[in-house]
Amino acid sequence: MAEDKKLTNGTTSVPKHVYNRYKGIKFPPLVKPEIIEGVQSMEFHPDDIIIVSSPKSGTHWMAETVGLLLADGVWENVRRTTRKYHLEAAMCSKDTVKYSAPLRPFYRELEKMDSPRVITSHLPLHLLPPGIFEAKAKIIYCSRNPKDVLTSLYRFVGHTPQSEFITWEKLLNIVFTDENCYGAWDKHVLSYWKVKHLENIMFVKFEDMKMKQRECVASVANFIDHPVPGDVLDDIVSKTSIDGLKREMTRLEETLEDGYHYGKAYGTLSFYRKGHIGDWKNCFTVAQSEQFDRELQVRLNGSGLTFKYE
Repeated sequence: MAEDKKLTNGTTSVPKHVYNRYKGIKFPPLVKPEIIEGVQSMEFHPDDIIIVSSPKSGTHWMAETVGLLLADGVWENVRRTTRKYHLEAAMCSKDTVKYSAPLRPFYRELEKMDSPRVITSHLPLHLLPPGIFEAKAKIIYCSRNPKDVLTSLYRFVGHTPQSEFITWEKLLNIVFTDENCYGAWDKHVLSYWKVKHLENIMFVKFEDMKMKQRECVASVANFIDHPVPGDVLDDIVSKTSIDGLKREMTRLEETLEDGYHYGKAYGTLSFYRKGHIGDWKNCFTVAQSEQFDRELQVRLNGSGLTFKYE
């Protein structure tokens, strides 16, 4: 494949398996340095809701939950155009998704969209646009125990060109370094954990969403200033179960020309697999688990941040 490819619309693009780097951090192909820089000047609104996480920590699950809350529990009324791509990503069409990513920043489309906007991102805290904090837009940060994060990431892209066919052993070696996509896992999570006291930030754990879903969804509803009646809340909890989400993603693919955007990365890799706690046991050896625990204890020591692993 040629290093550069001209698309039918005349946009220059690069192969999607080429990673980018910005300020020492590794980013996936759709996230380009010029877009990260450009988005810094984007204007935000007080009613914007920014859903952030390190990858594979429940971003899409939370986005669908927030969207359904704002739509009062009606799937057909959920507005998804504002989260068709991540804030920091380039756009790509279904025709080109197999080969390359057009250099069209999604945030330029977001700027034209009406409020309220539900926006997703994986950017570390220090790279979030300052306009988010100036507007006091609401930030929901999704976290997840790192063992399941790595397991989910490996199952998601481990054997694909998008990850350069990364091995399990390499993932273990880079997770706490800036070779990890979007930066070291511990730095990413701890940066948001340390500012969770701010009134416009809500820190949510995947495990709590799984084990105490109704309570968590109710808390999210209150945080975004959109509480719903008890029967609607129960309906939303049911609809945002893993099976409910899979059914909705299938409906979108079958009814919308671009419906694949919401359930699959690159149009092929499903965002929703098991959604289990403890799947890491199927990937880690005993020795790897013990070594990881020791390293994690050093990384999180004194922070007060803990996770459930089963």
